[in-house]
Amino acid sequence: MQLDYLVRTADAADAKRLAVLATQVWLHTYATQGVSSPIADYVLGELTADKYTALLQHPAKVVLVAEQEDALLGFVVVELDAPCPDSPDACVELATLYVQAHSGGKGIGTALLGQAQALARQRSDSRLWLSVNVHNRHACAFYARRGYRKIGSLLFMLDGVGHENDVLISAPPP
Repeated sequence: MQLDYLVRTADAADAKRLAVLATQVWLHTYATQGVSSPIADYVLGELTADKYTALLQHPAKVVLVAEQEDALLGFVVVELDAPCPDSPDACVELATLYVQAHSGGKGIGTALLGQAQALARQRSDSRLWLSVNVHNRHACAFYARRGYRKIGSLLFMLDGVGHENDVLISAPPP
């Protein structure tokens, strides 16, 4: 069954729902061994409504949401002025792409990614780049199926511990 949903630009009224959805997806993806103190500290400090309110006001960041009726199913955060450390021709970062697990396989992630890629081309004539945790097999496969390729790596630091991320870049425009 195909979901009927709308992709739109997020607004200030979405901040609480963004924080809760981000928490749900982040924990589902990264707290696979349970909720440790560093994970709890990160979620309670970084995935807050106040942080999303500030994000929504940032002039170089765009948040798009996939919504069905009054329920957020997923969202994407695009940073328009974020040069890729491994590729000079990419200056727009896909900072976040989260889709609620219950809504997976419905094309929501693909739609949000497509909108992010279009935004990168329209606003900055840029390819899109991102980083993804090397252990997030689902996300790695998702991006590979859409033509993204690895060009480098970086560490996501959590409580002084580095977690390896691959840096990926979109295919060049046709």
